[in-house]
Amino acid sequence: MSQMPTSARAAVGAVTPRSPGPGHTPHVLVADANPASRQEREQHLKAAGARVVMASCQMPDLIVLDESLGEVEVAETARLLTICPVTAQTPVLCLRARRKVPLRVLAGLRRRVVV
Repeated sequence: MSQMPTSARAAVGAVTPRSPGPGHTPHVLVADANPASRQEREQHLKAAGARVVMASCQMPDLIVLDESLGEVEVAETARLLTICPVTAQTPVLCLRARRKVPLRVLAGLRRRVVV
């Protein structure tokens, strides 16, 4: 977390992980710079029973990064998410434009099993 800007460290430090119970509705954070892809992915996730946000102060159960953010940004964002103590245990899924989140991933999140 020391490689993050001070403002980001403060914001991340204020977030606490959630502890869902059985039958939990997955909370998915989507980062996608392509509006059409973002809307399609959001509709797919909502239809599968997930709550979808583009930005949130609440810890998500899954973070989806889209390639439209740029190869370097996706790689750097994923790296920072894995080294940050707050998000290190949150699954990060990097997808190409228009690719859907596999339903088995959402099913695993409902059971709190990382697939």
